Amino acid sequence: MIAQKYISPKGAKESVIKPNEATRLLLAKKGEKVVASVPLTIIRAALESGISYAAGYPGAPTADIIDLLSESGSVIKDMGIFFESSTNEAAAATKLMASVYDRINGFVNWKVVGTNVAADVLAHITSSGNLGSSVVVVGEDYETDSTTIEMKSYMYGKGFGLPVIDPIGNPMDVYRLAKHAFRLSEYSSMPVMLLLRTMIGNCIGSIVCEDDVKLPDLSTKNKKSDWNPDATRYPLGEYSKLHAVEKYYERIPKAMDYIASNNLNKYTKGKNGKIGFITHGGIFNSFINAMAELGRADITGSCEYDVLNLNVVYPVVPSEIMKFAKEKEMIFLIEEGAPSYLEEAIRSILHSSGISIQLFGKEGTGNGRGFIPMTGGLDVDALIEPLTKILSVIEPYYAVPRERFSELMRHRERAVRESLKAVVRRNPTFCTGCPERPIFSAIKWLDEKFGRSIYAGDIGCYTMAKLPPFGTSDSCTGMGTSLDVALGLSQFYKQRVIAVMGDGTFFHRGVTDIDNVMYNITKETDVNIIFVIFENYWTAMTGHQPNPATKADSSAGSNVNYRGEQASRPSIESVLKTHGVTWVKKVNPFDFYKMLETMLDAYSENKGLRVVICDGECTLARTRRELPIVESKIAHRDMVKEVKYKIDEDICSGCFPCEKYSGCPSVTVVKNPNPLRTGYIKQTEETCTGCGVCGITSIFGLCPSTYRVTEVHNPSPGQRLQHKVSQSVIAYLRGDVDG
Repeated sequence: MIAQKYISPKGAKESVIKPNEATRLLLAKKGEKVVASVPLTIIRAALESGISYAAGYPGAPTADIIDLLSESGSVIKDMGIFFESSTNEAAAATKLMASVYDRINGFVNWKVVGTNVAADVLAHITSSGNLGSSVVVVGEDYETDSTTIEMKSYMYGKGFGLPVIDPIGNPMDVYRLAKHAFRLSEYSSMPVMLLLRTMIGNCIGSIVCEDDVKLPDLSTKNKKSDWNPDATRYPLGEYSKLHAVEKYYERIPKAMDYIASNNLNKYTKGKNGKIGFITHGGIFNSFINAMAELGRADITGSCEYDVLNLNVVYPVVPSEIMKFAKEKEMIFLIEEGAPSYLEEAIRSILHSSGISIQLFGKEGTGNGRGFIPMTGGLDVDALIEPLTKILSVIEPYYAVPRERFSELMRHRERAVRESLKAVVRRNPTFCTGCPERPIFSAIKWLDEKFGRSIYAGDIGCYTMAKLPPFGTSDSCTGMGTSLDVALGLSQFYKQRVIAVMGDGTFFHRGVTDIDNVMYNITKETDVNIIFVIFENYWTAMTGHQPNPATKADSSAGSNVNYRGEQASRPSIESVLKTHGVTWVKKVNPFDFYKMLETMLDAYSENKGLRVVICDGECTLARTRRELPIVESKIAHRDMVKEVKYKIDEDICSGCFPCEKYSGCPSVTVVKNPNPLRTGYIKQTEETCTGCGVCGITSIFGLCPSTYRVTEVHNPSPGQRLQHKVSQSVIAYLRGDVDG
């Protein structure tokens, strides 16, 4: 990130609030300097804008927003702000409706692919427009650091006609642009999309609060007594035609006026005014750092050439592009990803205004003389080579970029060689003790006996079943779609189709899958589907947010929502049966033999829908809750028993057939300690949670090297004596006379 110096406003207090004190930040006074994560600065900007609601579905790189809203629940509730941790993005998007008919401000949040789920709702709300201000905070992740596909949110901005802000990677700038997002929304009478990229979303920095927190005019504590909707805002028939006219003749021109008059896009003047670069959002940070590596910029943001950074990527303001292009000979556009929306817009503006200038964008686009890669993220490493080529065109006699590029390539090759020596490749896999591992172990073993299944995957931790050692996922089509995929595939293939889904995903969209399948399965329909639901009580992959299946305590019918309020807990088994499913069995995945028997029953039938619910809490979440209790008991000299699994180094021969059924990260490879043997053997780390999958699946390969032990902390005198006697008997049976 850019180490940009920020000058505090006159009179700003120098007391610093640390980032982990979320509540204090939200209550900080005007002029107070605080250190915070970027998601927290967005919430602060929203509170200064007088929001009445906030809703969202968690997803990286913006899952922290929902988490922080929950952690600050008491502050949010006291202010009368309605906060909803929604079961899906469409449900969150509906909250924007509050801003359509009244001057109510608010924001919603999800990750980039979540916009696909919310699109239907957004299409209608962006048609109606809004009286209040509404902002959609989207976790943009074109680099696919935590997303399955490369996708740009720009298409929804252009398609629905709503402004898209792509902020530069600096906490203070993000904070200010977030506040502008609310003002822009109210000024232009339409929602505004605010993108938060992965690197920016995980950034921590200082801001100075420009305003005090503002209490909303309408809130849960100050409700209106009457409802007087404007009928012309209803998106139907002639009104929809009116909305389209408003959108393109009034709202978007007003948005352009606000963008230009408030200087939302950043212009940096360089020494060479004949050459210009256009970047957008956080790509400016990568661009400046790459140019600094090549000797043509410094990390404070100064550059040898003129730079226009578009913090608002839609709409592009024609007057700003024409002003920037004036008297320039060449412009280089640094746009991330495909399609080339910005390049198309800028070329159109230049052409329609009659400006003749060389514009270089992406490879193979426009005039075919681009330098920037068509696809992929644009971090510093990705920009070094294309910028070296660009500088070779601009300054053919300036050798520093080529020399520096060669030096960096040599350094990269050395780094790769050295890392290969020191780092053992390990695929992403399920956590130690994950309740999903036993199912995939069983599926892999059963498929060897009954023949390969077709695996309909989904979005969640179980997506990793695609990777070694399991290889039991053939499709990934979005959250809550696996069962529908299974229904389609089962019409054309004789093999059984196994669909998997988590509990959070089941309530996100999976319930409608059940309805679709039951509606389309009849006596004449020949389908062979096994549907596995992982009921692990948490939306685990995005950071263990609660969902309708979360248990508040040991009571199966009790739950607590993300506002901390007591809520009902629906039974997945009851939902299935209510919707017409007759073959439903619930198992504990760690009761391996019972679970295997249940899966065997499902395999034994070859027609219809069979549902297996694996009822086992996410071990990572359970451990986080129970470990402090266990450690406290040990510290207080209470007896605590812990089950672990070990591998006997004297027996393990390094053949590793056990690996193909487990893939546990607590089992590692070490050099054989026996001087008479060569090669490697398996070893169990202290991170073992005692789930026992490795011990049971070793039976598949008939391996006796894995064994179970019980570690006793603070044992009683009787247990100590029992242990001593046991060790003596073992030593005697082994013929160890010294034992």
